[in-house]
Amino acid sequence: MSWEMLSAIGQLIAVLIGIPSLIYLAIQIRNQGKESQRAAASMLMAHWTDFRKSMSDNADLAAIHLRGLRSFEELDPVEKLRFGSALGRLFVLSEGLYLFYLDGALPSELW
Repeated sequence: MSWEMLSAIGQLIAVLIGIPSLIYLAIQIRNQGKESQRAAASMLMAHWTDFRKSMSDNADLAAIHLRGLRSFEELDPVEKLRFGSALGRLFVLSEGLYLFYLDGALPSELW
């Protein structure tokens, strides 16, 4: 057997070993991306739960929210600030959840 043939066999073995390694690496990278999306979606869901909890735990904030939904003009300046802040938080959370839904990171059952 010549040196060229041994070299060709060695290269063939290297390719046969390298291809499964590349496939494994691609699968791991894809899974890591999915895990990152799941973690981010989970964090957003936790923030959503915190927002809802803040409304149920704080009667003043819940009352301001209900009055603000009926008539923003009835609120005093501090209440307007609290109402606007709560709505801003709600909109940001909703937008984040919607974007994760569009990316497929948030199942339709949760949306």
